[in-house]
Amino acid sequence: MASTKKNIVFDVVGTLVSYDAMFDAIETRLGDRLRAEGIKPRLLGYTWLEAAEREYTYLSISSRYKKFGVVFEALFFRMLWMAGISEPRTFASQDDLAYIMDEYLKLEMRPGAKECVSKLRDAGFTVWAFTAGDLKRVGGYFSRAGVDMPAANFLTCDTLGVGKPSTEAYTPLVKKLRDDGDDAPWFAAAHMWDVSAARTTGFKGAYCTVWEKEPLLELFGDMEVVADTLPEMAEKVIAAAILFKTPRNMVLQPPPIFPVQNSTESFWRTDLDSLDSHRTTELLPDSADIVVIGAGYAGASTVYHLLEKTKLSVNKLTIVILEAREACSGATGRNGGHLKPDPFNRPGSLIEEFGVEAVAEASAFEMAHVDAIKEIVEKEKIDCDFVVTRTFDVQFDSSTRDHLKAGYDRLADSGVATAQEVQYIAGEKAEAAPRGCFSHTAGHLWPYKFIMHLLKKAISQGANLQTHTPVQEVSSIQDSQGYWTITTSRGMIKAKSIVYASNAYTSTILPQYKDKIVPVRGICCRITTAKKPAPHLPNSYMLRRSSWEQDYLIPRTDGSIIVGGGRGTYYPILESWYDTINDSELIASTMQYFDGYMQRNFKGWEDSGASVDKIWTGIMGYSADGLPHIGAVPAKPNQFILAGFTGHGMPQIFLSARGIASMVIEDKELEETGVPRIYKTTQTRLDCKTNRILESWKESTQGRVSSKL
Repeated sequence: MASTKKNIVFDVVGTLVSYDAMFDAIETRLGDRLRAEGIKPRLLGYTWLEAAEREYTYLSISSRYKKFGVVFEALFFRMLWMAGISEPRTFASQDDLAYIMDEYLKLEMRPGAKECVSKLRDAGFTVWAFTAGDLKRVGGYFSRAGVDMPAANFLTCDTLGVGKPSTEAYTPLVKKLRDDGDDAPWFAAAHMWDVSAARTTGFKGAYCTVWEKEPLLELFGDMEVVADTLPEMAEKVIAAAILFKTPRNMVLQPPPIFPVQNSTESFWRTDLDSLDSHRTTELLPDSADIVVIGAGYAGASTVYHLLEKTKLSVNKLTIVILEAREACSGATGRNGGHLKPDPFNRPGSLIEEFGVEAVAEASAFEMAHVDAIKEIVEKEKIDCDFVVTRTFDVQFDSSTRDHLKAGYDRLADSGVATAQEVQYIAGEKAEAAPRGCFSHTAGHLWPYKFIMHLLKKAISQGANLQTHTPVQEVSSIQDSQGYWTITTSRGMIKAKSIVYASNAYTSTILPQYKDKIVPVRGICCRITTAKKPAPHLPNSYMLRRSSWEQDYLIPRTDGSIIVGGGRGTYYPILESWYDTINDSELIASTMQYFDGYMQRNFKGWEDSGASVDKIWTGIMGYSADGLPHIGAVPAKPNQFILAGFTGHGMPQIFLSARGIASMVIEDKELEETGVPRIYKTTQTRLDCKTNRILESWKESTQGRVSSKL
């Protein structure tokens, strides 16, 4: 049986504790004088530390151990001479050195260090501190930061008389922890020489780039965890520990942040394709040119366009598609099947922020999806019940009508072409109950069949689909050959390029998107009639009771109706929909909402006997600023994303995927691909604290109107 004990040993100074106070002291006492000699104060401090570590190590391995602080202080004037100062003891005084050494005793914890330790302790880890420094000095760093570190958990090389990175320094500690029942203890450091040496004695290695920036894995070897911040390192250690603490004969279950099992069954997934749980090869390939994470609308569309752009190439790309559950089992296989562009509502509200040209671009982009999907369905002969139709966006309260009309008028007055394609009906031209109505071209289809056809074609052209293979982590850096390492539940695969088509689950594997793409639960149903034929319903609809109470529906050729929404029943209850990935349950407050829905809302349906045949939930990826994240992942070369469609992916994804394919294959910038510039994912957007999802929720109004069309 695997041990449940978990221990992590931290190097302290340089890792949890910053050298900044020492650098500041050099600046205070010698800064101007050093710069006058062409010497950067910080560089002097860095080389002083590096030289001290070297001499400390040399003394130790030759059995002449000296305390690090003693070595460090002794080297000061030598370092000035090596930096180019001909008379070091004239240039600087003993008082200067004393001041710097005094400030060295006052080093402070790095930002995130306290959070890092707290996260690990909350996850059940015992935290240790192993230092080359003296216990009094290092203990002061913890106490001043308010981080409790029991004296029994402090270890120093001074006690052993052996300095790191000698393996003799680490061996007694790793043996102690293993004897106490931890068969996979961790060592964490921001010095690669330190953590890599600890790994040779049996520790698992966690490296943080906060001090050295460049890990140099080609010199020091792989690490179990590499992270750019201390809190991120803690999170990755916690996740990785699950792997190392799992017996080999147990099936490793993904943590709850991954797609859940036993999701509610959608109508679209009642007729499953042979590729639903397909694995092109029995084993996960070792590497690929491109790995696409997600086998839904975004993933399948991206692979389609990648293969289209390279079909005439002599050197074929290797493409692997990784899917956590079954193919098209996420939002695309659980949505309403409604291809409803938004040429006026959202664009109209964005004019002030982005300008007419940018929003006109986005409006036209969405409208272009109807023709784009029609074209590919006809070209590839896809049997997916695709229909081009007219959609009616109906408002039942005046404030919602006025808001939409104002946005529409702004677009029309600015000469935006797509606004001319929208028909507005109001007043005496509308039915008695509705306050306003917009109409424009739209479409609907069987989304699962559409996606499965794209995947079949991709596989026939050499793509490798691996279902039931959740991605657990992507390495924080590339290796020396430029490959990223992707860790899955079934092993690792390396990739030159990665495309994240993971929508609601993106932040699981791209932590920088946490709170920027939020999982949001929605609900849909299929309504059938006892009366045959069913009353005729030629168009698709959006019914708005208020700014936040919305339903949408499409008629199907078999007479059934697919309806989604019901927000009025659950939207005020934040925990029922916000930041949840559980699509194995229905939303309790919405259980009865769709009963009698058609009879309540549409004339001629009163005696139809229409009732709910099937009801299901799904998880959407809502963007905190309301716009999709498309393009190159900031600071991650050859990583790309298309996610965060806020429940509106049908008229945004297919052509966005074409843009991503152009970026991957043709090395284009997003602005050169035809994807709206306001969709571009940027570090500025990731740094923004705005959360319009929660802002809208807080501002939501009460009241609803009951009426029929």
